[in-house]
Amino acid sequence: MSLSDNALVTLIQAKNFLKVDATASLHVDAEFVALGDGTTKAFSLGHTPVEGSLKLYVNNVLQVETTNYSLSGASITFVAAPTLNYPITASYDYSSATDTFEAYDDDLLEKLIEAATKKAEDYTGRYFVQRVITESHQGDGSEILRLYKRPVVSITAVSYKRIGNAIGDGSTDAFSLGYVPKANSLTVYVDGVLKVITTDYILSGSTVTFTTAPVDGAEIIFRFEVGLTLNSDYFEQVYSGRLKGSWSGDYEYEVTYTAGYGTRAEAQAILPDVLTAVLLIISDIYETRSDKAGNINISGLGSTDYTMPSRAAELLDLCRIDIL
Repeated sequence: MSLSDNALVTLIQAKNFLKVDATASLHVDAEFVALGDGTTKAFSLGHTPVEGSLKLYVNNVLQVETTNYSLSGASITFVAAPTLNYPITASYDYSSATDTFEAYDDDLLEKLIEAATKKAEDYTGRYFVQRVITESHQGDGSEILRLYKRPVVSITAVSYKRIGNAIGDGSTDAFSLGYVPKANSLTVYVDGVLKVITTDYILSGSTVTFTTAPVDGAEIIFRFEVGLTLNSDYFEQVYSGRLKGSWSGDYEYEVTYTAGYGTRAEAQAILPDVLTAVLLIISDIYETRSDKAGNINISGLGSTDYTMPSRAAELLDLCRIDIL
């Protein structure tokens, strides 16, 4: 998987926030090292921990490096030998070699980044990294049509969908649609069968001419879009992400527009709170990987909080106030 251009944070940024070494994506949750015998001070881990990542426990009590033990590569030496039958456990990150699951872990993080970005966009009603969007809106007879995402940079096109009907008589081959269809939007069905342009019919302006006239009684359906004209059919209110016009309840309107703050770097600079919120969401999901909630005590690892961080929601709230 490759991270989308629309994602708000990079893989490296996410790894740094998670304190996962950029060259190491593998993690040991709870390695059983040994049982203390009251005499032995030296023990070996299964891998060499990434610096600063080791959490070492004796009988569920977290040990302090230099005070309780020293670490050299994968070798642990206790200052005082662990008590007889006290379990020694460890959790840590370690550098991945070739042909490991590192690529899978990166794929997982990239998926989380995509999901967290979309969650934040949906929550705030904004697009962060600039791109083109096409939206459908059902007319409701009002004067204002509100676009879903902010900030709106420009409107590319506005159109509405129409359905035309006719009945074949066995001789008529030309039918007027009454409107010129938007390019590549016309589909034609005769008795439920989709017809092929140039093979079964041609379109010239607002007129459809069949190669062979539809048989008597055949039901003909024309589906197409009609383009609207700026300053004639509608007016742009780009600053507020709205269009002013007459949005009839009989039609479905399609709007193609560009929204967002620019590049990923530009969006991050403008929206530091959203950047932090997205990283918090990624961190919560990645480190939890569980459907548990609240504080759970894990033997050998102590208490872990699985509650979704409220700080992420607080930060996102700051960014949607002026949209509501």
